[in-house]
Amino acid sequence: MILKRIMEFAERQNPPPLGYQKRFITKIIQLDANGKCRGVLAEGPDQRGKQSGWWMWVPQESPARTSKAEARLIADNGEYVLGLAKEPKQDTPAARAKAQKNARHRHELWVKRVRECSGAVPIKEVQAVCKWVDAGGPADLVAKGKVEADDELLFEIDGKIVTDLPDVRSYWSSSQSPSGERRLCLVTGQQAPVQERMPAPIKGVPGGQPSGTFLITVNFPSGESYGLKASFNSPISEDAALKICNGLNELLNAEFDDPQRQRKRRKHALRVGPSVFLAWTAKETGFDFFNFLEQPSEEEVRQFLSQPLSGSEVAEPSENDFYVLCLSANAARIVVRDYQELTLARAKHNLAEWFRGLSLVSPDGSETRAAGVFHLAASLYREAGDMPAHVPTWLIRTALFGEPLPKSLLALAVKRNLAMQGPFAEANGRRFLSWERVALIKFTLQQLEERSLKSLDPNHPEPAYHCGRLLAVLEQIQRAALGDINATVVDRYYGAACTSPGTILGNLVNDAQAHLSKLRKDKGDYWAQTKLAEILSAIGPAFPSTLTLVEQGYFALGFYHQKAQDMKAAADHKAAKQTDNDSKEEQA
Repeated sequence: MILKRIMEFAERQNPPPLGYQKRFITKIIQLDANGKCRGVLAEGPDQRGKQSGWWMWVPQESPARTSKAEARLIADNGEYVLGLAKEPKQDTPAARAKAQKNARHRHELWVKRVRECSGAVPIKEVQAVCKWVDAGGPADLVAKGKVEADDELLFEIDGKIVTDLPDVRSYWSSSQSPSGERRLCLVTGQQAPVQERMPAPIKGVPGGQPSGTFLITVNFPSGESYGLKASFNSPISEDAALKICNGLNELLNAEFDDPQRQRKRRKHALRVGPSVFLAWTAKETGFDFFNFLEQPSEEEVRQFLSQPLSGSEVAEPSENDFYVLCLSANAARIVVRDYQELTLARAKHNLAEWFRGLSLVSPDGSETRAAGVFHLAASLYREAGDMPAHVPTWLIRTALFGEPLPKSLLALAVKRNLAMQGPFAEANGRRFLSWERVALIKFTLQQLEERSLKSLDPNHPEPAYHCGRLLAVLEQIQRAALGDINATVVDRYYGAACTSPGTILGNLVNDAQAHLSKLRKDKGDYWAQTKLAEILSAIGPAFPSTLTLVEQGYFALGFYHQKAQDMKAAADHKAAKQTDNDSKEEQA
């Protein structure tokens, strides 16, 4: 089903010429009709990472390159076009000699292919390329140092791209006539010549080789069945195989200009850590799911949630018209991690529930924030590079398919809290509350109850929740009495209080009595005593001896809620005081 959906997507795009593959061209060699080099264009309008260039349809070698050298027609890399050797992995004389020999052999294959085309298609543009070769053009470019071995090169003759010419396309298409063994295609269900190997590599899968990865490949005996080798184990017709390769490359690499973020962005792909998610629909739609999952803004989320379809008014599904595919790579092979089909209306409804589940007051007590999947998943780890592929997969499955977040994700969040001595994150030497991690904790807990957990709830029945609030208040009391100190009660005791509050919170409350006395005598403050009494009453007659995983989640949420509430109260007090001072100045 996956391959069929990809082929259907490819058929809806502008069909490429037979035997052509979209490739990122980094440099264009400009020649005149006599084969004289006019220059090399190196700055194109398109981007791939930090490189600029041109996404263009160019001839694809057949069969696809593996360890065996195979030249493309006219458009190829610097190793084939110029005979420019790539840097060997080992810097030894033998390795360099081997690299030079391979480069010369590949250049000879490319020249042979160009001459064959010139003989079959005697037009001036192809002949100009031959004249350039005969005049030593490749050696001149190598000497000038304008081109590197891994540059993808294209030729332009008097303003015309050679591989775009109808005669050249027709010649290459005729050379791609079906020649494989006829079998039943598993994608189309029709008898047709099948592909021994997939015709083109797939670019853009995280973890894959720079030269590309393959979706279907068998090149070792243990993977073969019934004596069938290579892709004959999964027979796919040559036409379907080409469409699948082109369609998947389009899904992975198609870009568009995002006017809101003023940059180019992938149209169908979202990379999160070691995985990439692809989403497309049976028919073109203006809704951009990955806009909300990559880097949503609070205003965009508010507008989306205000739409009727995002609530309970979900249209009756007529067909599965929304597809999501998750891929990663293992060296030269693609790993399919997940695939789902559902209706577009259901996907929108699930996305709305995702944002409602993440709805959480900001650390300063203001309105809720919005965060992309990557930042949410990265909040569970010290470094984003430590993130395994299955974690963002959980989040995407919840956001688009409506599946509950697993408790194992709550365990990751709690574990990270214990490592940080609280629901904190660090960046540029600054320590702050991690809204993203606490939002995930809140989401998992919200699945267990109907009460809103968006902001502080003084009447929540869970004692662990109020134990977290208590620790936040004890730190506030300590700071109010002592000012800035090196290590607060949170820095020292969060881990113990979160796992075994009965062994530590009672002692901390007793130690706080001296701070309360100082606040009463020096500042006449009784707010702390009142707040402490209210929280202790909510906890009950005794502190819980130990907390389960879910209760530790409630502890972190209560701690966060109380800190956010206190920050908001402090900001409101400061604003009110400033307003009062301004009013007195005006009166004076």
